[in-house]
Amino acid sequence: MPVAFMDISRQHRPLKEEMIKTFERILDTSDFVMGPALRTFEEHFMQHMGTTHAIGVASGTDALLLSLQAVGVGPGDEVICPAFTFAATAEVIYRLGATIVFVDINDEFLVDPENVRAAITERTKAIVPVHLFGMACQIDTLAQIAADFGLYLIEDVAQATGAVWGERYLGTYGIAGCFSFYPTKNLAALGDGGLILTSSDELAERVRLLRDHGRQNGQFLTLGYNSRLDSLQASMLDLKLESLREDNADRLANATFYEENLSREFFTLPAYRTDGSHVYNQYTIRHPNRDELRHFLAERQIETRVYYPTPLHLEPCFEMLGYREGHFPHAEQAARQVLALPIYPGLTKHELKEVVHTLELYAKTHPVPLAS
Repeated sequence: MPVAFMDISRQHRPLKEEMIKTFERILDTSDFVMGPALRTFEEHFMQHMGTTHAIGVASGTDALLLSLQAVGVGPGDEVICPAFTFAATAEVIYRLGATIVFVDINDEFLVDPENVRAAITERTKAIVPVHLFGMACQIDTLAQIAADFGLYLIEDVAQATGAVWGERYLGTYGIAGCFSFYPTKNLAALGDGGLILTSSDELAERVRLLRDHGRQNGQFLTLGYNSRLDSLQASMLDLKLESLREDNADRLANATFYEENLSREFFTLPAYRTDGSHVYNQYTIRHPNRDELRHFLAERQIETRVYYPTPLHLEPCFEMLGYREGHFPHAEQAARQVLALPIYPGLTKHELKEVVHTLELYAKTHPVPLAS
């Protein structure tokens, strides 16, 4: 039977009637931009996460860009980020005229704190760790490194909304936590959207200026951007925020099924965490013959994705940085081996069994143990 990699409509079906009412309410008020719906969502998200400021912006990319600019990152500065992640994390550093400093990842696809420590120079201004695929980095260790060296810590939480480390939500350890509400995320808008969390009054004031053309009380105090989370997206996100914990619990249940039924002899499974520090935005396995495995699954109508086929230091857009193959071996190996399986809320047990059955069929017909 076919299994879609993602079916967003399943999350919307039980909310459809309320979503239509919400749309009609926004339509009637015509408060489309910077209206009360945005302030309500910001307040609710801030309370949910346990911090003092939440600032809605146009995308997760803008959340990173505005946060870095707000702390003063610019030409002459270096910013450290992982070599294995989505391009936006590094892209915004270059946009500000700063130097991207890539570091390698560990076996869990996360930035290695010791690699970060080794990459720090007198020009380093900020560290941008990525909680990739929904899993928390060692963020307390990274926060301590940032404090030891007097650096800004900007968390990329685009794929990990609702995940925790210890007793705190991700996005509350750094001076800023940057969230994406792209439709594939754990908390998803009906288009693009993003948000910045912070407990810094100064940074919050600066970001609010930057997101609205640098405007305050009718004056333009600085050069800014048009980066505002619109009222429709904010209202939909506020509605869906109520089910975030339930949706993340559903993702964990699906990950648990994979954990209990897939063979570790033939597939390298992702870290399995039940303490809330992994919310499984993606369920990413490894296999040495990834492309062959993906083709086998596709022939049997099991959809998968590859995040990411090329580590950032080898992408053409970052060629000017001078990195070459071999610089970051863990990131390069991950790019060759990773394969994301369906994990979204609403997957049926029958569909999960079909994915597992097809993977195990591949293992039986292509028996290449990982240790071979």
